[in-house]
Order: sequence, then structure tokens, then C-alpha cells
Amino acid sequence: MTPHRSSNRIPVPGLSGRRPLLAWAALLTLVVLAIPGAPAQTGFNRDLIVLDPAHGGANMGAQIADHVLEKDITLAMALRLRSLLAARGFTVVLTRDGDAALSTDQRAELANRAHAVACLVLHASASGSGVHLATSTLNNVTPNPGAPVRWDEAQAAFLTQSERLADQIATALNRSQLPLVVDRAALRPLDNLQCPALAVELAPLTSGVSGGGSDATPVTDPGYQQRVGEAIAGALILWRTQARPPVMAPARGASTAVQDGQPAGATP
Repeated sequence: MTPHRSSNRIPVPGLSGRRPLLAWAALLTLVVLAIPGAPAQTGFNRDLIVLDPAHGGANMGAQIADHVLEKDITLAMALRLRSLLAARGFTVVLTRDGDAALSTDQRAELANRAHAVACLVLHASASGSGVHLATSTLNNVTPNPGAPVRWDEAQAAFLTQSERLADQIATALNRSQLPLVVDRAALRPLDNLQCPALAVELAPLTSGVSGGGSDATPVTDPGYQQRVGEAIAGALILWRTQARPPVMAPARGASTAVQDGQPAGATP
């Protein structure tokens, strides 16, 4: 994966005319669909997972091996993981299920509309060893109810949950005796996602420290992909009941009472 930062935001065009109510209704629709400027979402669909196989179309990603492209590995892994999750009762949304070219903003918009309990951005690499997990480099924030959300900071309110999700998946991968690296990355669309989210990068499976070598199990190996997929699917079963929406900052003048350990009005 190629981490980078961008200040790109989706602009909401101004509207004018003789019917201000219709104009405002149209503007509200644009804001909600585009996410920037919309209030932070506070609820999850606990049975829904979003998988984002990186790259696609002319965006081929990394050259993994001769005639092996990253875009093909990420899609194969997404399809395999979708089957494993569906067998465990999840609904799975893929940002692409073929060789389609989507911008990172389009991927984030699709994911944000789903209100998923977890969003996984899938990558592959020819270097390193095992599975690499990465959460956003943004700083965690407590969102204010009704406050606009900056597009490039959408993940900040969910960062605590994203880190807990990474811990859950890391535990499952360790139990499966898979080499693991956990880190943070400035990566799109990770920073734009309004859900517990992390990047999952598949690297060759080796016993060496530096990775690589002729004895390495390639990322194209179905058995290797299956081991990783089963570990992730098992972790998400537990995560489904453990995930918590972001804690909202109390509105001015509002009560700060809590109920059963959750802020008043929060979705358990």
C-alpha cells in the first residue's frame, strides 16, 4: 500500500432559486451523500462488514510477481473473505467485485453509507512477511453532536474503536501463528471512513525476519489466504458484540448522565 495524505474535500455546490425550501432540501441531500459537513454517524449495523479491495482498473497497485498484480490479489482476498463472513451470518459490502476503477473518495462514500460495524481496506505486498495491520495516524477526537465532519478527518472519531478492532484481529492472527506487524498509516480512504476501520495488507509468508526468499509462501497461495481469512472472520464474530459507537461530547446545556456505562442516548 502507498500511504499518503491529502487535503482533498468534496465540495458541496451552492444552490439558489425562487424556491428556497426545495433548494435547501437538495443541499441537505448532497451533504448527506457526500459525508463532508454531515454530522458524525453514531450507530452500527452489527451484521454488516465493508471490504475495500484496493486498486482496480488502470490502477494496478504493486507488481507482486510476474503477471501478478496487487489489484488481483486484493480482489481474490475480498471474495474469499466475503464467503467466510457470509457463512457466519454477516452481510458483506464490497466496494468493487470486479476489475473496476474507483477513486478513494468513491470507496469512502460507499463505505460510509453502509454504517458497517467494521471496514477493512485490503492491500497486498511482495515485501515483508505475514499480515500487516494499520490504523489511521489521525488523533482521536470526541465528536460534537450535529457538528460538521471534515472529510480528511472523518476517521478521527472512530479511531479508538479502530484500534480495538486491530487488537481483536491481531489476537486471532497470533493464535493462527501468522507473522504480524501492527502499525499506523496515513492512508486513503482509511482517514475518510466513518466506521471502525483498518488496512489489512497481505505479504508473503516466511519464517525469516526480513521476508522474501524462494521458500516463502506467496500471497497468491489459496491455503495461505484461507488461513488469514478464517482468522479475520473469527475475530469479527467477537467484534460484532464488542463494538461501541463513538462517545459524543455532551451538547451545550445537555445532561452528562450515563446509563449502563454508556452516554445517555448512545446506541449500545
